[in-house]
Amino acid sequence: MDKKFYYVFLLSLIILILPSCSTTTRLTKSSKKYIPSNSAPIKVLLHDQGFNLSYTAESPVILYKNDKAVAIVKNRNILNFSVSGKGIKLKISDSIFEASYFLLKPAEGENSISYRGRDYRGVIKFVKDGNTIRVVNQLPLEDYLKGVVPAEMPTGKDDSYFEALKAFAICARTYAVNRLKSTNGVFDVYLDTRDQAYGGANAEKELSDRAVDETNGLILEYNDKPAKVFYHSSCGGHTENAKYIFGLKNAAYLEGVEDGDPPNCSIASNFLWEENYPENVFLERLNALTFVGNKNYSLKDVKIKSRDESGRVSLLEVTLLSNENDEKVVKLEGNKIRSIIRTANNADILRSTMFDISLSDDKVVTITGKGYGHGVGLCQWGAIHQSVEGKNYKKILSFYFPGTDIGRHK
Repeated sequence: MDKKFYYVFLLSLIILILPSCSTTTRLTKSSKKYIPSNSAPIKVLLHDQGFNLSYTAESPVILYKNDKAVAIVKNRNILNFSVSGKGIKLKISDSIFEASYFLLKPAEGENSISYRGRDYRGVIKFVKDGNTIRVVNQLPLEDYLKGVVPAEMPTGKDDSYFEALKAFAICARTYAVNRLKSTNGVFDVYLDTRDQAYGGANAEKELSDRAVDETNGLILEYNDKPAKVFYHSSCGGHTENAKYIFGLKNAAYLEGVEDGDPPNCSIASNFLWEENYPENVFLERLNALTFVGNKNYSLKDVKIKSRDESGRVSLLEVTLLSNENDEKVVKLEGNKIRSIIRTANNADILRSTMFDISLSDDKVVTITGKGYGHGVGLCQWGAIHQSVEGKNYKKILSFYFPGTDIGRHK
């Protein structure tokens, strides 16, 4: 905002709350409208709330009713939103506004806006969706990526990870572009692993910012269209065919590749792992999904019946024995195994399906595995190792996505 305009802007204010350390001022004559950045915007869902939502301003912000500025909200003011008819009602102290949506934009001199203790670029939008108020961070795509790359990928202590970060920035941008093409609603992406982890401005780091800047607008393409892009922490030695995890067929670039010998991702701290389950714990996992039924069973055997081309378990059979000596065979298939068995402490899903399994004489199930994640697409730790070894981002991407090209988001 031009300085001269800003001072004129301030002169048009009427104070709604008596002077204190926290005031709200109304804009009465200004017709200044919110104009989104020319850079492609993306809408990130930060929060879902029911009929009502209370927000305490953590920094000075400009309040927009629809796209028109109506007030400057000072630090520590409380904004109470509620669903009202076809839109939203907002109450700030004794002032009431109604609109189809509200925007909060950083005030002059502020680079970001705080929401629930985290800083975000762009604007925060409060919008009615059905009977729910959704809180959405709308910002330029490149700014969004600067909050994604370091939240999803280790950045290292020097520049040795830089080419891997550039490769990943292209993957993250490609994923986001595909989401932009497939969504036309209130928001485009979640801020967690339902899409991509997004940490806002607080997550930004100098090296990952550079990786985003130096790949500005670049995406991965296949047959002149944005490629379907997936990634994971470490593949365990061989990436997975997307048809087994996501049901994708006719995508030759996602059929899986051997990750070197020894594997590139063997540098990952979670490359090798082991989980041990006492019999009662293992049976609880099966009971939780009603596989066992109402009889009392013990474990008789656990066997891997088949693996796919990458070496991951495609079929696991668990044989149970009831008190009446009735046998029951439970079959667990593919990547679903991870969410059924989970880790021994039940804190997370199983790291991967690239594992061996055994049942000891004292009925303890031991799973020894490799890798972390579904295994499809870019292996992050494999990419890091290749970067450390001097490979550039183009070679890294062509290794994990053979047959693809690097294009530019239009």
